[in-house]
Amino acid sequence: MAVRHPVDDNTGPTVGGNSISRRRVWWIVASAALAVLIVVLVVAGVAASNNGGPNPAAHNSNAPSPSPRMTATPTAVPSPDPAPTAVPTATTPAPTEAVAAEPAPPVEPAPPVERAPVPLTDSAAAVPGLVFSIGTLEAVDGVARGPGEVGGPSLRFAVTVRNDTSDAVALTATVVNLFFGAEQSPATELTASGGAPLPESVAAGATQQGVFVFAVPSDQRDQVRIAVDYSAGVPIVLFEGAAPR
Repeated sequence: MAVRHPVDDNTGPTVGGNSISRRRVWWIVASAALAVLIVVLVVAGVAASNNGGPNPAAHNSNAPSPSPRMTATPTAVPSPDPAPTAVPTATTPAPTEAVAAEPAPPVEPAPPVERAPVPLTDSAAAVPGLVFSIGTLEAVDGVARGPGEVGGPSLRFAVTVRNDTSDAVALTATVVNLFFGAEQSPATELTASGGAPLPESVAAGATQQGVFVFAVPSDQRDQVRIAVDYSAGVPIVLFEGAAPR
């Protein structure tokens, strides 16, 4: 009696441990293949992005390499030599001569201001409250005694000053002059012919007098002018008229 062994038939579905092991192996192999494919694709994409595309020269090592391009080298142009700088030389300064300062031109004083002349017999105020007048005008023979004086026909007269102010007034700066003739020539004062100067001052409410003698030719007395200059900066008081011969 023959014994039959069971035939292994893989074509049909089987139930058991062999079929389950076989499926697990195929699943593992497929997963590994898929992972390798993904890795290859990623590496290829990174390489392509880094190289910017395939390099044909890398596949053909026998291809002739491009000849280097000739680049023109600029020729240096020599710069012009700088202009020589002048070196200052020490010079000995010329001695300066002392220049004498030119004297300033003399300043001509302004002509004094004069009041309008009044007759010899009238009075006139030099400043408010100080009144001058001429009295006792007479012809005399003058005597020359001082330097520059010339004796001869002369005129003598008195100058009276009245102080109507409430204070004493100084007369030390008061000057009396006489002019005669058509040219109004200045007459020379004869100090030693009976003259007497004005006092140094006149008290408040008082009157003072001085006597003056001037040499005046007899034929030039038709027009004489007596000037009383009380003080600098004050208008000169003038008395005018004919004088006795």
